[in-house]
Amino acid sequence: MHKNNNTGPSSPNAVTAEFGDLAGVLLLGPEAFQKEMLASIEPLGVALLGRFEQPAAVNAASLPLPTEKVALLIATAKALLGLLRQRRRRLSPQVRIMVVAPLEELSTVLYHLEKEELLAALAAWVEPDKVAERIGNLLRLTGHNYAAVPEAAMGLLLDQQRAGARLAQLDTQERELLELIMTGASNAEIAASLKLPLGRVRNRVRALLAKLGCRSRTAAAILAHRYFHQDQWEE
Repeated sequence: MHKNNNTGPSSPNAVTAEFGDLAGVLLLGPEAFQKEMLASIEPLGVALLGRFEQPAAVNAASLPLPTEKVALLIATAKALLGLLRQRRRRLSPQVRIMVVAPLEELSTVLYHLEKEELLAALAAWVEPDKVAERIGNLLRLTGHNYAAVPEAAMGLLLDQQRAGARLAQLDTQERELLELIMTGASNAEIAASLKLPLGRVRNRVRALLAKLGCRSRTAAAILAHRYFHQDQWEE
């Protein structure tokens, strides 16, 4: 990706052509974050649709979104997760997301977004010290329906999709067994709870771990906990 050296388009028509279907941006995060983003965005001539700290966005009846074009939600990882958790509803199809956060926060964000939403909405991930350099090109890519997601993000996304598919294949007995594993119950405790011979429980646990692709009970429990957050177990 080349560094953006433009100071901004000279007319509204130029803005439309340069940024395609991008109607404007929404900012979500602390006041200091909003000011930093504005300093990079304003010279480009892209419309600001709204700016919110997390509590205001959660309490708002609706966010100011365009009816036809797309809006780019630029957010810190913490603010985005807070919004998604507390509003407990899907994002509008018009929303694309650019997360501004260190790469180590990536896995937390991916595992709290439904995979369908992520595929449709995640437009970019940029580390805070790279925003000024890359923001122009990232906005252009979003407006022309492209994404700039780090390779690490795509790897985690693929892992998430594979894990979700494996969990979806579990039958009722396997789900019950996994729920007990999540509580930290031992094989003996599981055997007592399910009224099964200990040897059969051991075999079932081994088969379950193999089906999930997990090397340990702890790994299986972590995997399941991630998907409980996303209501993956609802019928």
